[in-house]
Amino acid sequence: MIPMLDIRKALSDLIKANFPGWLLTYNNSPDVEQDYIYIELQEHRQTVDPVYYDRDIEIDVHVIPLPDVRGNVKRSKLYDAQDTLEQVFLPVFRIDDRAVTIQEADGRIVDEVLHFTFHLRFTDYRPEDNNDKELMQELEITLTKEE
Repeated sequence: MIPMLDIRKALSDLIKANFPGWLLTYNNSPDVEQDYIYIELQEHRQTVDPVYYDRDIEIDVHVIPLPDVRGNVKRSKLYDAQDTLEQVFLPVFRIDDRAVTIQEADGRIVDEVLHFTFHLRFTDYRPEDNNDKELMQELEITLTKEE
């Protein structure tokens, strides 16, 4: 099972390594004094059986540079950020010892904010709790050969 905290840590590590000097937050913070990246995670689960389930985690990365003194944001900064995000996350996103192939990503600029969105789609499992089950203690087998 991949906990959401492990996914957040993998995201954070990649963003911090590739966007030095930017603030990373999972809470929308409009009162910051520096360029920042805000990440939203939305998960959808579909049960396959009692142990396995399909997960679809939508990750929306908002790249929000501060405007200059005239209130303008350089679009080139947003395009550079989109290129960096594509190089960092595509085609495979690694979480600890697992790798998830990202089949598509979407980048769009709305109101001078880059929205880079992709999905982590994979099958995960729920570890079974074997403590409640009585385990067999001893098994006696007698084998005979037929002629």
